[in-house]
Amino acid sequence: MEKDSQQALLNQLSDGVRGLNLELSEETIQRLLDYLIEFQRWNKTHNLSSIHDLNQSVTLHLLDSLAVLPYLDSYIEKLPKSDEAFTLADLGSGGGLPGIPLAICRPEWKLHLMEAVQKKAVFLQHIVTKFHLDNVKVHGARIEDTAPVLASSITCCISRAFSDFGKFIALSEPMLKTGGLLWAMKARALDEDLKTIPSTWKIQSDYLYSVPGLDAERRLYELGRVREFKA
Repeated sequence: MEKDSQQALLNQLSDGVRGLNLELSEETIQRLLDYLIEFQRWNKTHNLSSIHDLNQSVTLHLLDSLAVLPYLDSYIEKLPKSDEAFTLADLGSGGGLPGIPLAICRPEWKLHLMEAVQKKAVFLQHIVTKFHLDNVKVHGARIEDTAPVLASSITCCISRAFSDFGKFIALSEPMLKTGGLLWAMKARALDEDLKTIPSTWKIQSDYLYSVPGLDAERRLYELGRVREFKA
């Protein structure tokens, strides 16, 4: 890639990061862009995403993933102090979204990327190795098969992959620690999706947020077990 083109992408990403009120080092921003360039290099032959334009990808892949970071940071700040790392499972991670950008920005977190499609899991492992992401573990199998290995060990699960809340809950629940939450990234929740939430779970918060450069609604739904939040 030409130096001028890469600098333009770097400027776009840096502006977006500032627009999200995130404080990231120049090195971190460069690593995010390097990941995205590698993503699109593989995308030419491995069909990781229908989005192939790098400018669009900065917005729809990187900034869209990073937009949830302030909400996760705020949640972690309220957790009781612990020597254990914050553990986050990204279900249906695809090409690593939002898991890889979050892992790059928060190396102190432990990320589990769960992706059953083999070519995507191979790409994720390539990224983990290439960028020395020691805080990331790739699980290249069906979530139902991986969940027992992670039983009651995950602080939170996140996903951009599920429209069905009920399926997201069912797959995540065995992995969660007591009090663990789910974070569902969506454009919006349809009535039929809301009806899939079991009676033992509820939406605790519905955050409406914006992504710099994107003229579309984005929401982050925080879900928790009902019985764990009764007075």
